[in-house]
Amino acid sequence: MLQSLRDRMSGVVAWFIVGLLIIPFAFFGIDQFTTSNANPEVASVGDRDITLREFQNAYNQRYQRLVQMLGENFDPSTLDRGVMRQAVLEDMIQQEARLQYAQNQGWRVSDQALMQFLQEVPAFQRDGQFSPDAYRELLAQQGMSPQRYEQQLREGLRAEQLRNAVVNSAFVVPEEVARARAVREQQRSFAAVRVPVSRFLGDIEVDDAALQAAYEANREAYRVPERVKLAYIELDRDRIADNQPEPSESVLRRIYESESKVRFTSPERRQVRHILAEGEDARARIEDAAERIRQGASFAEVAKEVSDDSGSAEDGGSLGWIEQGDMVPAFEEAAFSLPADTLSAPVESDFGWHLIRVDAIEASRTKSFEDPEVQEQLLRMYREREADVAFRETFDQLERIAFEQAASLEPAADATGLEVQTTDWLTRGSGQGLLSYPEVAQAAFSDTVKAGENSRPLELAPGRVVVIRQREHEAARVRALDEVREQVAADVRAEQAAEKARAMADAILEAVRGGATLEDAAASRDLQAERADKVRRDSSDWDQRVLNTVFGMPRPDAAEDVPVQSVALGQEGISVVRLEAVHVPDAAAEDEISERTLTRRIQGRAAGMEFAGLEQHIIESIDVSRNEGIADFDEGDPLR
Repeated sequence: MLQSLRDRMSGVVAWFIVGLLIIPFAFFGIDQFTTSNANPEVASVGDRDITLREFQNAYNQRYQRLVQMLGENFDPSTLDRGVMRQAVLEDMIQQEARLQYAQNQGWRVSDQALMQFLQEVPAFQRDGQFSPDAYRELLAQQGMSPQRYEQQLREGLRAEQLRNAVVNSAFVVPEEVARARAVREQQRSFAAVRVPVSRFLGDIEVDDAALQAAYEANREAYRVPERVKLAYIELDRDRIADNQPEPSESVLRRIYESESKVRFTSPERRQVRHILAEGEDARARIEDAAERIRQGASFAEVAKEVSDDSGSAEDGGSLGWIEQGDMVPAFEEAAFSLPADTLSAPVESDFGWHLIRVDAIEASRTKSFEDPEVQEQLLRMYREREADVAFRETFDQLERIAFEQAASLEPAADATGLEVQTTDWLTRGSGQGLLSYPEVAQAAFSDTVKAGENSRPLELAPGRVVVIRQREHEAARVRALDEVREQVAADVRAEQAAEKARAMADAILEAVRGGATLEDAAASRDLQAERADKVRRDSSDWDQRVLNTVFGMPRPDAAEDVPVQSVALGQEGISVVRLEAVHVPDAAAEDEISERTLTRRIQGRAAGMEFAGLEQHIIESIDVSRNEGIADFDEGDPLR
């Protein structure tokens, strides 16, 4: 059944389909062009190794997705790269363990299931129906082998079966829903007063001794990171493709002649109906159905009444349009040997006995060379093929010359016809410009590049690489006190003001615990308390840190002490809150969220916890080893 798929599968659309399952796989990049064999394993899961190149590609993809997702809000200084590297590796280990577990447990994906999945992908449809032409045209633009794609898609579907088996079996009882609703709808009344840090800033004087002491105690806070200016050569496959010369007609005809049977030919297809009978009396039932139809009964009406195929019976037995390779052999042989409007003899398959009728036949056809769509595809294929060849040749030349003449980029630029470009200052860890690409950020501060040598080719994206070298370099340094005097003074004032705010908040706490009202304790310090009546935990009117504290406090009638606490608000100051009352919602009250929606949410959380438990069991039941240190590559120590 899959042979027809094997002739037209590859590439990015394959990733798109697997992406629908949210299951990542190993990526392919410039390592297929490089000559280096330095690709050790970073981890072993069962009988499979995860290589350094696979790990680095996955890390780069995760990093770039983060940059694109956050856009202007991306701040690389807040990113703990060590934590992110570990998370990526653990995700890869968990994914591989899950796939092996599903395989060992006997989960399988049939040819029919794979075909059905593909036919439901919108990218392969025209006018709401699966289109072989659309399928071929999309896949023909990419380069992944059909065999590898099939394997990965099956693995993805198999893992999805495993996940669904757990997630879809999760359930909750009505009592859990009722408790969740009570917690969600609970309201609380409280009073709060904020002690702002800014209140004390103007009263603090910082003398030279305090300034010097603060500077010495926090020298690292005033360190200027290492930075570089880079020179680089960029090789971009898309630019090569755009600059390809126009091919002659004879060249395009040769491509057409070699590709027409696969890319430009629509195979014969037939519009088919069938009646399926299962069980010991299946053949007799089929023969009886055939006799009724020969006597004048409608095939569709008999199918609705007799057929055991629930998927097609209601539609009069219609299977729609099929091609060779879509059905099991016995069924297919009969269907493609019948003339139109002809009833078959009883046909036996693995599913039972069939009666088949062909409603229409659409003959195989090949688009002509002059067809505008064919011309467009031929031109694209020519440019992409020529670009692939040129990219490989230029890549090999760039890699070789940049390595052999490592003291300059000029020889490589002269040989390849590429331009040497330059950057302004780039600060380590900033994610600026080229440093937004992890491989470049790693290599730019490496010992090799610092020593005045060219880097190896570094992948920015599939089909896009750079070779870099340092033009200028400034080492990291701690700025002198005179350079940061104002900053140190501001830091000291902020620290002392925060201490004063904390002391005032503590005094208010003690006063309230001693019997004073929060309003009186605040007023005696020129502060004003605010009251909140029947506030829910998801209110947008209050700082979430305050609400988290309020809803984490015990009920006033159950607390041994006065229910009052302080809440740190960072540079804004400190709030002191006193819980006044807890309001339980009326069970009969109209609610904005339906019972079904709330049940689904709780069930989803339960399913997530159960699946997490299964994943933990999977990891514990399979041999996993990590090559400590290799995956934790440092930006200053890349493999060359």
